[in-house]
Amino acid sequence: MKIFIPVTDSIKKRYKIASGVNESGTVCIFNSDDNQLTWYESKNNTSSFPDMLADLKSANITDIIINKVFPLALKILTNNGFTVYKSVGDDLITNLELLKMKCLPIYQLEEALTEENSCSHTCTSCLSSEFCQN
Repeated sequence: MKIFIPVTDSIKKRYKIASGVNESGTVCIFNSDDNQLTWYESKNNTSSFPDMLADLKSANITDIIINKVFPLALKILTNNGFTVYKSVGDDLITNLELLKMKCLPIYQLEEALTEENSCSHTCTSCLSSEFCQN
């Protein structure tokens, strides 16, 4: 199983989960089959949300650990077969241990909606006008 986790960077703060995908400078892929962590730079990545979904699927990523996600993005991710976990704090290793122990909470749509009081309700924040219903 491969897990996608947006992190702050690949050097000094590589073990700090970013506040969201758009705020991430790097992504960490955890392969639970061999317990390997691999970091990939994501700055200047201009791919759209649908492109990102395709990339995740083609890399056989099934799960995502994230600190915050827009409700629409969460719905699209879960509808596309991804399991999205809500990080507990921002420590990568702690969250991976919680996942292994099956103690990491699955991100619920209701929680994402509650957190999203500051949403501008524009598709630019989701990087995808294709899915926007506003």
